[in-house]
Amino acid sequence: MSTSRRRRGLFAATAVSAATLLAVTAAAGGATAAPTAGPGEGKAASADKNLSKERKGNYDARTPNAKTTYDRAAKVAGKESAASKKFRDSLGIQGVAEIDPNTGTPAQVTKLNGFLTGRSAKKAPDVVLAYVKAHPEVFKLTTADLATLKLRKDYVDDLGIHHVFWSQVVDGTEVFGNGLKANVTKHGELISIMGSPVAGLTAQAQARSADPAVSADQARTKAADDIDATAATATAKTTGNDVKWTNGDTAKQVWFHTADGLRKGWMTYVNAGGTKVYTHVIDAQTGALLYRRDLSSAGNGDALVQDNYPGAAKGGTQRVENLIYNKWLPKNAKTLLEGTSVAAWADINDDNQPNTGETVNVPGTPTGGQYKIVPFQSSSTFCSAVFVCTWDPAKPDSWKTNMNQDVTNGFYLASNFHDWLAKPPISFTKAAGSFDADGGDPVLLNALDGAGTGADGGPDANHMNNANMNTPPDGTPPTMQMYLFQDPSGGYIPSSSSNDASILYHEYTHGLSNRLVVDATGNGTLNSIQAGSMGEAWSDFYAMDYLVAHNLEKDTTGPGEILEGKYVGHGGLFRTQAIDCRVKAVSPNCIQPDGSKGGYTYGDFPTIGGAPEVHASGEVWAQTLWDLRERFGRAYALSIITRAMELSPADPTMLDMRNAIVQADLVASGGKNAGIIWQVFANRGMGWFAGVLDGGDPFPIEDFHKPPTGATTTVTGVVTDKDTGAPVPGALVFVGGHASGYAGDYAATTDAAGKYKITGVAPGTYGKFVVSGPGLEVLTAPLTVKAGGTTANFAPRHNWAASSGGAAVVGFNGPDFSPQCGPAYAINSSQGTGWGSTTGNDAGAPSGVMIPKHVDIKLGAPVTVTKFSVDPSNTCGDPGSASTGKYRIETSADGQTWATAQEGEFTAANRGKYTELAPTANATGVQYVRFWMLSPQVPDFANNCPAGAFGGCRFTDMTELQVFGNK
Repeated sequence: MSTSRRRRGLFAATAVSAATLLAVTAAAGGATAAPTAGPGEGKAASADKNLSKERKGNYDARTPNAKTTYDRAAKVAGKESAASKKFRDSLGIQGVAEIDPNTGTPAQVTKLNGFLTGRSAKKAPDVVLAYVKAHPEVFKLTTADLATLKLRKDYVDDLGIHHVFWSQVVDGTEVFGNGLKANVTKHGELISIMGSPVAGLTAQAQARSADPAVSADQARTKAADDIDATAATATAKTTGNDVKWTNGDTAKQVWFHTADGLRKGWMTYVNAGGTKVYTHVIDAQTGALLYRRDLSSAGNGDALVQDNYPGAAKGGTQRVENLIYNKWLPKNAKTLLEGTSVAAWADINDDNQPNTGETVNVPGTPTGGQYKIVPFQSSSTFCSAVFVCTWDPAKPDSWKTNMNQDVTNGFYLASNFHDWLAKPPISFTKAAGSFDADGGDPVLLNALDGAGTGADGGPDANHMNNANMNTPPDGTPPTMQMYLFQDPSGGYIPSSSSNDASILYHEYTHGLSNRLVVDATGNGTLNSIQAGSMGEAWSDFYAMDYLVAHNLEKDTTGPGEILEGKYVGHGGLFRTQAIDCRVKAVSPNCIQPDGSKGGYTYGDFPTIGGAPEVHASGEVWAQTLWDLRERFGRAYALSIITRAMELSPADPTMLDMRNAIVQADLVASGGKNAGIIWQVFANRGMGWFAGVLDGGDPFPIEDFHKPPTGATTTVTGVVTDKDTGAPVPGALVFVGGHASGYAGDYAATTDAAGKYKITGVAPGTYGKFVVSGPGLEVLTAPLTVKAGGTTANFAPRHNWAASSGGAAVVGFNGPDFSPQCGPAYAINSSQGTGWGSTTGNDAGAPSGVMIPKHVDIKLGAPVTVTKFSVDPSNTCGDPGSASTGKYRIETSADGQTWATAQEGEFTAANRGKYTELAPTANATGVQYVRFWMLSPQVPDFANNCPAGAFGGCRFTDMTELQVFGNK
């Protein structure tokens, strides 16, 4: 089994954002690589505390080669034409013209305070294409390029907005991810265009026309191998370039565009059992990994169900609901809960198949409802009349007693929520991507998932205290896995997530968000720490909105009442705070971990759970959405929040989604509520001057201001090398949170004299002003822009280890995971990529013995080292424990004789950021630097490896090494 096929991917966007270049690894707090995992996963601050939480993350080959190199971004910005700049200026202060540095075409063109065009009687697709044709200076699409566009989808939401999608197709093969995605009002006004279409596509495809050297079956095998799994035995059926296996796996030929050009690939969907459900793109010629996305984020017909949870004051008593009358089951249904939008069974052995003994007969008897719940009130001290326990972990197979009830209740809740989401104001309809049997993608609900996988008649460690939902693109069924909860150390009652409406609705909402926040070809794009955090927050918000709207949970005038997961947590906090905590609220459920009064603001993002993590970090977004609900009422709030998902760019930051909500209001009310909406976000630290690099940035800078009015001004300055004083040409300068693409607003490139000029900047203090150039460190600092213009000069240090400044890798040991995670990424000046290696042998076998790995770097010149700077973080989608722990840095004048200059140990506190280290010896005349990874950050390595499930037992990584000094 080749390890080159088994590397993980970092959190990567599937479309562009303005500063992925500076993205720090989102897994700073552990395994945040599964953004749609269940709400219980946010309970611990670090995945290292739970062996079941470490799993492989997302990877996108377009990221390291396009969006994480300053050189390429600066070149794109430097090529902007006068016509393109004129176009940007025409959009005004709240205009957005975000350019993809991979394709050089727009990732997003829009305005927050108006539409791009006036009213039109033309059809929505015609409005969009006319605008694209009218602006070749920006879109760069020729007549031949326009001919590759294939209208894929055009649906209308409840505000009358047309959401129009085009894929790009050459020779019958579709481009993965790229295309056009646009939004047009019912009056024909163009709201936005997105998608990063590929210019010159036909010529590129002709140069790559060779038949695949890798078969569809081989690609499926490689995809399963990549996630440490085995593809299920199944029979394949081929139709054209599409292959489908009898177990539901698929493979499809696609084009995949990177900064290095177009490649032919196989896009696979592989369900390898358990939570190993992923989409990959495998290079059709080389078999290399191009893309990985983790899709896991949880009378006849008379059934006894409850609407909330067993014992709840409201909705906690079982009542009769007819599953056939509600059209959730066909009239002739008898032996299977296989309905119009949900198919449910007890997946006891976690093979994702309804085996004998796992299915439930359709409930109902001549005398009434069926499947009464049997309490297990002696199974824990947490059990009570208001929190009814449903099994006993101390009694083998006790979960079997309520199996029929558990599956049936899950089926009811999921079917009910499907119908609820389809109604206005949410309007998650079949056209928008809802889950329906007649559309080929009902929810496959695996209740009691893995309940029989343990040795003691219960679940093993990987199948408890959680739930998840994977969401493939429209047309492929999602799988929802609902686990048992139990007491031992987590504070949970012995119960089932299928009996907790807040958890099941949370999981179902992952399907909503992953079907609405998509790229041009319909792939979900909630990949990064910011986007994944919003995914968790939306799930909490829609779940609790339903329960409050139906008077199942109370929402009085006081904050701190509305708790996700209240049942399994026996009334305690499942999140760190309640969802209805206003800023500075004094309720006990609104106290921050440091003792200050809640709720959260944007600056709390990295610290809510002790480290950046999607469930905890998402709480600031969930509370902000609840603010909108309280301010506008649920109907209007739900309308603009949902429509904003459809208007969103791919892999959005919270600031991007703020903008999308402002745009949704522009459509719904003509923008009359914009001031209130901006104030709500400003109160939460997401004001106009807030700073964030991109979706992968877990350390945003908060701001509490609404958009400024009045004249704009100019920021000018010079970038020089701190060590030499020489001007730095080709440096990229931009304002994080406002740099609408590298060639967009609030961004510039320095000229030959090191000078830059950014026009159209609103006065105020911006949280993240970012500067970097070839061979230099990245500087990020606040900047106050004055009304009369501002001069801001910067002098970054020379990073002698940067490949862009002439440094090179001249040696290393261990396997070479290039092009995805090779040693060269340790010196590419990006925290978005890194060097991944194995812990033990080159095969990555978890032997429990660390074989130290080193990388040797020839610096750009001999120097006297003043500081080393290291980001030891996990990379390539490996979990947090794969970060470098113990390390040693050696120096050499000739690359032959080495001496120690620094050594020590990194911990979880060092993840996701640079740590500067002064040399303790051997710092003069240094031409070569050797960095040793001596251990991963696996707690108690000797005992936890190889038996443990820690990713660091197999892989050890580091993200970046910098070397500063004087010649």
